[in-house]
Order: sequence, then C-alpha cells, then structure tokens
Amino acid sequence: MSQLVRAAAVATLIVGVVCQFVQTTDTTFPLLYFTVCSAVLLAGALVVTLVRPGVRYLDAVRGAATAGVVLSGLIFATVLAPVNNGGAWFAPHDDIWVRAANVLLHGVGPALAIVDLSLNPLAAAPRPWRTATGWCLWPLAWVAVALPLDLTGTAEVPYEFLRIRGAADVPLVLGAMLGLFCLVVLIGRALLVVSKAEVSRTAIR
Repeated sequence: MSQLVRAAAVATLIVGVVCQFVQTTDTTFPLLYFTVCSAVLLAGALVVTLVRPGVRYLDAVRGAATAGVVLSGLIFATVLAPVNNGGAWFAPHDDIWVRAANVLLHGVGPALAIVDLSLNPLAAAPRPWRTATGWCLWPLAWVAVALPLDLTGTAEVPYEFLRIRGAADVPLVLGAMLGLFCLVVLIGRALLVVSKAEVSRTAIR
C-alpha cells in the first residue's frame, strides 16, 4: 500500500510539472515557480527512495520538499487564488493544462505527499523544531536564486509579494519571507508529528 501511494505521489507531481511546461496560458518559465521546483525535488527524492532506500540525508531532502509542496498548496489556496482569481482555482483564460497543473500541484500532490509521509515515516528526529527549521534551507535556496534574477531583470519572480521594485518594497518582501519561513517551520513540525505518530502506531502493533 505504501509503495502504491508513493508511486501515485510521484506520478501526480511529474504529470503536474509536465502540464505546467506544456500549457500556453502562463508565460512564466515553470522552474521560476517554487511550486514546480518543490514538486521536482520531492518527486526526485521519492524516486530515489523507491530505487535505493536508505540513502544518507534522503530524509532531510524528503522532509524539506514535502514541506515545500504543502506550503505551495496552502499559499495558493489562501493567498494566490483569492487575490488572482477571486477565490476560484482557475482563471477564465486558463487552458486545460494550467487547470490540471493547479489541481495536481496544489491539491492532489500535497495530499498524497502527506499520506506518503504518514505511511513511510521519517527517521526519528531528536530535536524536531531544529529539524523543521533546517528544512527552511530549501525555500532559502530558491529565494537565493529567484530574487537575484528578478532584481537584475533576468526574470520576474511569479509571486507579487516577493517582487522588489523600489526601496519601499524591501521591508515588505523581508517581512513576507520571514512569515513564509515561519510557516515552513510550523508545517515541518506538523509533518514530523504525523510521521512520529505513524512510527508510534507501528511500534504498538
């Protein structure tokens, strides 16, 4: 059962990413999206666990990527969709590929990622808050690449709350980044609780 869920999660994320690449509605390069990058990272980590389980540091990558995928779903549902589409997940001009990508990467993918984590627990974390904080390195790495591209005019960050167009935007963007990192920590801690609960149930059985 756990392997089937993992395979379904991988397939969902990969198909969602492919849909984002083949769509014709959105002109933004797909890999500029944190959502797409997180999906690629998690799909890759899950594939490695299927082929070579027990790889060192894989739990850290899987945990950080899962937190990123869940974060993407939450931000889309609570911030981006309400602001951009009035609450709807689809804009009237979205083609079928964008709609499919939205459902797979912001809805089905995060749900399957959480289920996979519960069925395939991470190794016990002696310092869960520290572990969850460490998972912020993934969004920090994305920011470290995306913001310079935006500031130099090479590419535009697809998230308006992370765009710096003047000095007045700097504290707003820093505040948004701080809020997002705090949210990643909270999501990570919740995911560790889910994982730990499954470990406890397995030990009892």
